[in-house]
Amino acid sequence: MAKFGFVLHPLSVEDIKSHISFAKHLPDRLVEWGGKYSSPYIGAHVTGVRSLTGKEIEGWFAVIPMTPRMMMQNQDYAVKQIIKAGKLLEKEGAQIMGLGAYTSVVGDAGITIAKALDIGVTTGNSYTAYTAGEALLLAAKEIGVDPKNSTLTVVGATGSIGSVLSKILAPQVGKMLLVARNVDRLSSLADTLKAYNVDYTNSISDAVKQADLLITVSSSPEAIIDADDLQPGTIIVDVSRPRNVAEEVASKRTDVLVLDGGIVKVPGDVEFNFNFGFEPKTAYACMSETMMLALEDWTTDFSLGRDLKEEQVLLTGQWAKKHGFEVIWMRSFDRPVTKEQLDKIKAIRRVS
Repeated sequence: MAKFGFVLHPLSVEDIKSHISFAKHLPDRLVEWGGKYSSPYIGAHVTGVRSLTGKEIEGWFAVIPMTPRMMMQNQDYAVKQIIKAGKLLEKEGAQIMGLGAYTSVVGDAGITIAKALDIGVTTGNSYTAYTAGEALLLAAKEIGVDPKNSTLTVVGATGSIGSVLSKILAPQVGKMLLVARNVDRLSSLADTLKAYNVDYTNSISDAVKQADLLITVSSSPEAIIDADDLQPGTIIVDVSRPRNVAEEVASKRTDVLVLDGGIVKVPGDVEFNFNFGFEPKTAYACMSETMMLALEDWTTDFSLGRDLKEEQVLLTGQWAKKHGFEVIWMRSFDRPVTKEQLDKIKAIRRVS
């Protein structure tokens, strides 16, 4: 049986406190200090992942008790901790290892980690990118929005997921606005897309105000998209964890549709034996990419670095159909999207 491993970490101090009972009574800074100097550990044994082809795999979650802020403050140390987690997964027999959330962001996006291990490594970003684009287009179809007559804003456009998504989606939309901090990198990306109607800016607010459709994949550890900047009827796919879209949008802006990006239904009678806040048999796309690689008996590196290949992204889409992984796009802030929400956005779009 093929075996995989995946590295998890808490998204906030509250996540750590929810898994460690005595930590609830400690100050946040003390909890972070304890997490930083705690060793990675095996958090769960995953069973029951079964492809439509009949093939079954098993795997393990390794946990690093560091929040995104902790990782970004000391990236070299975080990389060392991730490598330690990888060694634990190697001992369990994993043949391929996935990097979750900020473990795929720190350092050089997995390259150094892969060199230090004897198993294949992936960030899972190829399938994450694929599912983000798929979710956006499915939502647009459901609402009755024609992408060819729409402006798509991509926040975090020069990152690994943002740049490859921009290349894949540029031919499918009327106009694209690229947003990131580094203007030189933005200009370079826009130049590769000069055959299409593409512009760029480093002002998130300005670009969000122009968006009919929006994908946000920034690695910011804090929310960067506010309720006041969104125009009525905007369809947003928030891929980032922690979220790029402020929580207040859920209550203040019922006239926009914010979708949780990168959420996937996994085939089989799956038992994750770990609570990361999803319904049974549901996982992040980056986890799902790792599982698909194991099902394909892929034991070498896959999605690494900050320059993803379009063909790899499309390949993960083919694998998903082959093995039975399905994107779940009708989720917003960890809750199902209701018919009432969809009807309201449809009505707004019809008027506009």
